[in-house]
Amino acid sequence: MNLSVKPLLLLAAVALSACSSKEELVLPPVTNIIAPKVVWDQDLGSGVAHYESKLTPIIVNDTVYAAGREGLVSAYELQTGKRKWQFDLRKPDGSSMWSSISDVWSGDNARISGGLSYGYDKLYFGTENGDVVALSAAGELVWRVEVKGEVLVSPAVGEGLVVVATGAGTLVALHPDSGEQRWQFENEQPALTLRGVSEPLIQAGGVIYGSGSGHLGVLIADRGYQAWEEAVAVPKGSTDLSRLVDVDAKPVVRGGTVYSIAYNGELVAMELRSGRQLWKRDYASFRNLTAAGDILYLVDSTGRIYSIDSRNGTELWSQLALNKHYLTAPVVYKDYLVVGDSEGNLHWLNRNTGDFVARQSMDSSGFYTEAVTDGSYLLVQSRNGELVLLQTP
Repeated sequence: MNLSVKPLLLLAAVALSACSSKEELVLPPVTNIIAPKVVWDQDLGSGVAHYESKLTPIIVNDTVYAAGREGLVSAYELQTGKRKWQFDLRKPDGSSMWSSISDVWSGDNARISGGLSYGYDKLYFGTENGDVVALSAAGELVWRVEVKGEVLVSPAVGEGLVVVATGAGTLVALHPDSGEQRWQFENEQPALTLRGVSEPLIQAGGVIYGSGSGHLGVLIADRGYQAWEEAVAVPKGSTDLSRLVDVDAKPVVRGGTVYSIAYNGELVAMELRSGRQLWKRDYASFRNLTAAGDILYLVDSTGRIYSIDSRNGTELWSQLALNKHYLTAPVVYKDYLVVGDSEGNLHWLNRNTGDFVARQSMDSSGFYTEAVTDGSYLLVQSRNGELVLLQTP
């Protein structure tokens, strides 16, 4: 957990670097070649408002799971948007009606922040209050435990574990059926970091994580022992801001290679088994990478979009027209690359060339987290809690 006011000041600095003037925020003209269709939309309540929250919906088979920061978790039918159930984390049993007058906590806020994950027939998420929660597929509370620190990203699920990363740099592994702690790994944090942590990834018997000190590492999932940790970026410069090297992006694994990127740092490819560096390139970001086949897509720290050959780090194309705009991470959907911005626009690019093919004005509250897809549909959640399902032919 960041215990000083410095991270709050840093957020402002990052925002100002991304959008320094209204003149720079003029959008480039786009002729819509495609017309993505809105299948349905739902209102999640207050959403995440102005908070820097990585709360993101997920699609699991024929169900959409989504949540608002205040505490409402909902499940919807994928094709129709009809709500299946709703759970209120602010109420002792998650029921839709108050059990007594003493249960009315109208001013309470559950501060759901850590995103949603699914596995072992359960839904998992965390909160800024340090709670980790498991719900059944039917929306019933299975367990709720407290960990030390804010849970700011989605839990990783696999290898018989639910692993959460806290703002204090700690990784905590829990049993998926009971919430019982299996192990804990503490990673030393620098004095000043971005407000955010890398979402852990469970793959090939290991837990892959990024750190606020600019490192990427792997823990043995069964015991939580460290297999290796290597630097993605090395702090440089004379000021605290210039020396920030947080690895906040979720690692990407393809075959035996893991890819990671750091803020004020670099994009690297490492051998998953050993941590040996395969290649390194000068790109910097705090947003998630996405991959399709042999190609990596990234939005850098100032809003420039790149396509990179994952085999050797060669740049295939760049799209600089949204530089200085505050963009989400990219997502690959069919033949397109989709990014959102802080003004509520969705930008659609041809993922082979980087050319714009459409722009949609969706919600004036803007987007902070990237869209999600199951291959057939694209799902976006705005800051004010509007949940929209889209589709193209």
